[in-house]
Amino acid sequence: MEIENSKWFLVYTKAREEERAQKNLENQGFKTFLPMIACEKISQPKSFSLKPMFPRYLFIMINVEIGNWHLIKSTRGVSHLVLFDNKFAVVPNAVIEFIKTRVNSHSIVKQNVTRQLFQKGDKLFINKGIFQGKEATFFSKTGKERVKVLLKLMNEVIMAELPGNDIGNKKIIETFKL
Repeated sequence: MEIENSKWFLVYTKAREEERAQKNLENQGFKTFLPMIACEKISQPKSFSLKPMFPRYLFIMINVEIGNWHLIKSTRGVSHLVLFDNKFAVVPNAVIEFIKTRVNSHSIVKQNVTRQLFQKGDKLFINKGIFQGKEATFFSKTGKERVKVLLKLMNEVIMAELPGNDIGNKKIIETFKL
């Protein structure tokens, strides 16, 4: 239930305490939103781990007329409310609604993991994300699920770090276009 004078704000949590902060804030009567990503474990296929979509952040709905700001700061798991220009960071309802369309009823989105082995210099095609449709060159793997690629943008070669799911082998993709 959304109260007429309520707005969404951004809470910065202590490291890896997003769920603790959410539970404690909800126990105090606040409405919160903590979108999560279910990531397939590399070592155990078909097994998933839950991670916050926005590490160290969660959203909280606050009635601005009542404004129990002091309760939030002293909540276990919470570091502070996010400020911009000495004002609490208001998150537009449209942003929250957009994220909610991407998650299930438990605020979880399942991330499909594609395991592809690339060698430095391999030509790739970015099939998702902000650089969708661009060609890239594989540079290195930076983590279990992220890669560094070289992109040519406006006659400049830049390095970008992307989720491994966003890239595909150009030759394989061209084969399927036929």
